[in-house]
Amino acid sequence: MIIGATGLVGNALLRAWKARGDRVSAATYHCHASGGFLQLDMQDETRVRAMLAETRPSLVAVPAANPYVDYCELNPEETRRVNVEGTLNVARACREIGARMIFFSSDYVFDGVKGIYTEEDAPSPLNEYGRQKVAAEAGVLAYDGRNLVLRASGAYGWQWEPKNFVLQVKSRLSEGKTMRVASDLRYNPTYVENLAEITVALADTGAEGIFHVVGAEEIGRHEFAVRAARAFGLDARLIEAVPAVRLGSTIPRPKASILRTDKVRAALAVQPVGVDEGLRRMLALEPAWREYALTLPDPAAKASPLRRDIFDGGIASRPGI
Repeated sequence: MIIGATGLVGNALLRAWKARGDRVSAATYHCHASGGFLQLDMQDETRVRAMLAETRPSLVAVPAANPYVDYCELNPEETRRVNVEGTLNVARACREIGARMIFFSSDYVFDGVKGIYTEEDAPSPLNEYGRQKVAAEAGVLAYDGRNLVLRASGAYGWQWEPKNFVLQVKSRLSEGKTMRVASDLRYNPTYVENLAEITVALADTGAEGIFHVVGAEEIGRHEFAVRAARAFGLDARLIEAVPAVRLGSTIPRPKASILRTDKVRAALAVQPVGVDEGLRRMLALEPAWREYALTLPDPAAKASPLRRDIFDGGIASRPGI
């Protein structure tokens, strides 16, 4: 079962498992209805328990969350009900039916002072979003030691509602617009299809506990934008490097949230890929993604803004992206 299957990570997981012929007992959405998906609000514990009792999954992946850092900071009680309480509603329901759970966390559990982090480093979040992820991690593992917590960072790729950083770069530069990008933030951008294939492989091994599943390369946010622009044949000169404090948000973010991947590399044959390989794979996937995205079980969904804006324009600048 995948909770949040219309999002970037959730849909990549859905496609990865279905491509192998695995049975997905349920795939859910929260706000954006699509044919074949079931509506679920994680905040509704009764509904969560009923859906899991009915579909009886052996494994439940939870990429669903409110990921907007500024919004979480300004609305901590509201977002905590989703990011912490909603997540733990799922964890409790999983325990009731004996299912394992995969929870997707973030590099924002760290403050960025040390710069490079392993799974053994103590969390030290700078902001409310990071604090919520830390609380959810602890609860998920406390409910069942078999559960899996995957910390990801800067996921990018094709998605129905195109919000991730690479698609923002593509949209603005395709329109000839300039784009200001932080010059002083370093992290591991993660190609979402690679994240999905590693998740599937880890689930197969019965892995439990915390794993860092991020891109193989640490890079500055501005440099990543430049390389994304070049990969799409766009004018990288439109990208202006500025300090993060000049981008309008007063919410602190880690300056260097670089996650070591030694643990996941040792566990699997499938390995994290770097920026250039991730972008190359993304470009190669575009024809198949177009066909997939525009062919839905519900014909009415094809005409929605969710569909039209995938490739050209329509990407607003959003907090936390």
